[in-house]
Amino acid sequence: MSEDEPELEEVSIFQRVRQILIEPSESVDSDVIRVKARLLSLALFLIVIVLPTIQLLLGIFLDNILMIFFSTSSFLAIYIISRTKYVVVAGIIMTLTLALMPYLFLLIEFNRTPMRLVMNLFIWPVIAALFGSQWLTSRFEALLISGETLGLLIFCYLHPAIGLLVALEPIIDQAAISLVVLIFTWSLNYYVTQLEEHKQFLEQRQRELEVYTSVLTHDLGNDMQIVKGHIELLNESVDIPAHMESYLSTSLAVSERMASVIKLFSVVGRGSEYDFLETLETMADHAKKAGDGANVSLMFEPDIRSADVRPGILLPLVLENLLRNTADYAGENAIVTIRLGLVEKMLLITYRDNGPGIDAKIRSRIFRKGVTTKGEGKGLGLYLSKRIVESYGGTIELLETKLGTGAAFLISVPVL
Repeated sequence: MSEDEPELEEVSIFQRVRQILIEPSESVDSDVIRVKARLLSLALFLIVIVLPTIQLLLGIFLDNILMIFFSTSSFLAIYIISRTKYVVVAGIIMTLTLALMPYLFLLIEFNRTPMRLVMNLFIWPVIAALFGSQWLTSRFEALLISGETLGLLIFCYLHPAIGLLVALEPIIDQAAISLVVLIFTWSLNYYVTQLEEHKQFLEQRQRELEVYTSVLTHDLGNDMQIVKGHIELLNESVDIPAHMESYLSTSLAVSERMASVIKLFSVVGRGSEYDFLETLETMADHAKKAGDGANVSLMFEPDIRSADVRPGILLPLVLENLLRNTADYAGENAIVTIRLGLVEKMLLITYRDNGPGIDAKIRSRIFRKGVTTKGEGKGLGLYLSKRIVESYGGTIELLETKLGTGAAFLISVPVL
């Protein structure tokens, strides 16, 4: 047996115990409620064990055995409810039970020790406010604090052995602390609620995206296979004039390039199946066959392949757009160099071609929507490329080059 096996067994046992004792019911589907349910179950479990133990250590267990039995049984019943789908009900019952505890203790075991009086008048109401902030709305939480404070004032005023003057200070202190708890937890719960709603919105959009990409890849993928099949059939069955063969081979290469782009969408949401470097190599190979046969060179720094780089799935579309621009502007014998390197946790991609470069008149506006020299209806490529890069927390910038020496871009994106 290896040295690691006992540790694995201990972790497994710990997880199993946690599952049994504090993990909420599977019917509770809200992440926020599940977190609250774990804390509630843990607190109740500790109370059921710790409360009688403290009474026993203080030597007052037998003197208060009926009260200890009643309170422990109550908390145990709430704990059992918290392990079911009615965990919210358990949280509310727990809050109300804690709010009633000072009255119970003062009625049954009151003595004139100031410390015991402060504990009963201060600690229990504050703990009730803490639990109430998790399970009650802000309005009911405010009613709980107000009712608890007013009730304790009336109770102590009517109690012959306490008196209002003795109890006034701890009651006011607990009310102040409870209000602070109310304000703080209200703010926290507000932002937690907003995050929960935003998460649900993102999950809905993710489901819609998965359906959309499935339809996209299925329909366009099938259509592209038909196009490729017809081109290949035409090439095999028809005598193509020599001066037309290049058009046919270019059409086939372009269709293969489009098929690889469509394939990118099929792995959205399944990043484990996405190989960024392999995708770039396939894209470079298709670019060499398409158009006028651009010479695309990929240069990887030594640490790239060992790092298992997986940036955004749509990032290759940015390089695909740059390759298209090079094909449009560089003409025959276009040369493209794409260099990839890692600096800390940033992937740096330098793209260079030997085309005419970017016109000085539009350099400052090159990433804006509609800026182009191709004519009306164009100019979305670099604008969308910038949006894709920035959606992954990265940047794309146009590097300075001498006139007529080509265009150069630097893309920087964070990687895991």
